[in-house]
Amino acid sequence: MVFVMLLNIGSFILIILTTGYHVYNAFHRKAMLTRAAGMAAASAFAGVSSFAFGAVLAQSFDFDLSISVAFAILFAIVTGLAGGFPFGRKSAIHAALSGSLGAMLGTVLSSLFFKSNIVVMAAAIVFILGSFLVQKIGEKHLNANNPNHKPAKPPLKKPAYASTVILAVGVAVCAGYILLEKNQIHIGSIGQPQSQIATIDEENDLQVAMIEVSASGITPGITEFKAAAMIKAIINVKANAGNDLKIVSSDLNFSADLKPGENIFLLNNPQPGTYVIEVPSKAYKGSFIVKEQN
Repeated sequence: MVFVMLLNIGSFILIILTTGYHVYNAFHRKAMLTRAAGMAAASAFAGVSSFAFGAVLAQSFDFDLSISVAFAILFAIVTGLAGGFPFGRKSAIHAALSGSLGAMLGTVLSSLFFKSNIVVMAAAIVFILGSFLVQKIGEKHLNANNPNHKPAKPPLKKPAYASTVILAVGVAVCAGYILLEKNQIHIGSIGQPQSQIATIDEENDLQVAMIEVSASGITPGITEFKAAAMIKAIINVKANAGNDLKIVSSDLNFSADLKPGENIFLLNNPQPGTYVIEVPSKAYKGSFIVKEQN
């Protein structure tokens, strides 16, 4: 648990510090790059950093998808405007829009995976490689076009905004799709554990199982127990699962409200069989499988 927290915090610090350095570098070298090259670099970095930020954010917190996307887009706008500003207003807007697309893509793709250290590490590696590549390409362009590091003359013609408008339309379409279809996105479906076997608490003579209810559904979907030994089921309700939830089992003949956090249920002397449990308001289903003792 501590490792997970440190990994998530470390990833955020890495992204924020590297982004700050890139913004500083953009102001420092703004006279050495053309506006076109500066805009391309700012847009590419905003997209990469916002993608990684959104991916880590989705894995670190149990926010509703729309809230996670909103935070990631806010980061993208700040990053894009700051990084693109040295190369003009068009560059700043273009970078903010590129970052917003990256933020939405990173947040949604990451939310499809069940929470895992591997996803966070992958996002951090993508960010490191992406930012390194953007920096190296920028330096190569700078050296090729400014071998003596002479300031590049700004273009005299008024910048065209056609590409920026197209990018803005793309951002609006993606944002609208996420807002309208967020309930159809299968959050946490990739890599979700399908089954588990209850652990034995010998001191209290209990079978203990931790079951999670979140936007991913009931996880794991199947929990195995042994017959004739009391069951302690701990149902942990995450913040993104929603409110006013009930857990119901017609097979076990019980219905109970679920509060946020841990909910503990004790089942005495379970008999062999398969018992369906569900959260009707969310259409979540799982099952308890009780097997004969060997």
